[in-house]
Amino acid sequence: MSNSKTVVVLGGGLSGIATAHKLLKHTQPKLPGLKVILVSTSTHFYFNFAAVRGVIPGEIPDAALWHPIEPGFAHYPKGSFEFVAGAANFLDLAGNTVQVREGKTGGDRTIRYDQLVIATGSKLATDLPFKHVGTYDETIAAWHALQNRIKAAKSIVIAGAGPTGVETMGELAGKYGTTKKLTLVVDGEHALPGLMPSVGRAAEAELTKMKVDLVRKVRVTGTQQLDDGGATKLTLSNGKTLVADVFLPLYGVRPNSDFVPRHLLDDGGSVKVDKFLRVEGSENVWAVGDVNNVELKAAIRAETQAVHLHPNLEATLLGRGKGALTEYVPSEKTMMFVTVGKKKGTGQMGSFKVFSFLVSYVKGRSLFVEKAAGIVSGKSLLQASV
Repeated sequence: MSNSKTVVVLGGGLSGIATAHKLLKHTQPKLPGLKVILVSTSTHFYFNFAAVRGVIPGEIPDAALWHPIEPGFAHYPKGSFEFVAGAANFLDLAGNTVQVREGKTGGDRTIRYDQLVIATGSKLATDLPFKHVGTYDETIAAWHALQNRIKAAKSIVIAGAGPTGVETMGELAGKYGTTKKLTLVVDGEHALPGLMPSVGRAAEAELTKMKVDLVRKVRVTGTQQLDDGGATKLTLSNGKTLVADVFLPLYGVRPNSDFVPRHLLDDGGSVKVDKFLRVEGSENVWAVGDVNNVELKAAIRAETQAVHLHPNLEATLLGRGKGALTEYVPSEKTMMFVTVGKKKGTGQMGSFKVFSFLVSYVKGRSLFVEKAAGIVSGKSLLQASV
């Protein structure tokens, strides 16, 4: 077995960065010829876990949300790591290569791999900058533009009453509840579908106290930019309309998988993986996080998958055989904390509704933004040690 191995990790998000650090920290000493190449569309890690609060101007500085990736790997042996700013645009499984459009030159570069990890995450279907919308410069420009629109708005409508929609509205209400008209469009009986009805009702009760108007059992079926170029007219499924200075459709995510051959994707565009997190039909390509089809797309689950992937990837690199691989078993226990502003919240642990004060204490105070620097440098993860 050759000691010279190259692992290419696509994606500079939570699962991609964690995978690269684990390989360099734990596997490279056992396999000195190992090189890890991390490819990321953005030069900066985006701690979008806290975007729901950061979107309000002045709440969280840019430097706390965005951290340069490459310096976080400077302490590893020379030649063991390479950072490539660019986006994968073609995957050649037979040739064990991935083509990357580099950000600096705009040219294509073909990178050969022994093992490939796809950790490219997902984006909002509406391309709002609550996730990357391109390069660092493109994302932060869109972010600042959105912050400015929110600051100037007299009315804001959010469609989508999942965790992101509820948390964003809670932050907006905490800041602007008495000065701006805030409306949450709920497609269903209650907010937070997928959690117990009592959890959704608790979130709605807190939002109502914060002067948020709730419009239930409707969807936004159409949008029209008004002549002044500012406000948006929203058509609802019940035939009624709303007008908003800022409209935030915070629902639906799409995996970043356009470069992956179609036969490897499910109907929703997620990469199909086997029980070991290996791409179906492949021996040396893996997928973790939002881009795969294993479970609900959430940061904590992406991190858990990355932690599980490492020993399987290491065993493969060291030639230990398929018998050394362990199966990834998605958790069937619901675990969700949802903040409603800085001081309130709700959530579910198993079959129990979480007390508001606990959500506020654990998550609401900072949204874990203090962990971002440690994630990039390989010192910590959201819930586990690297």
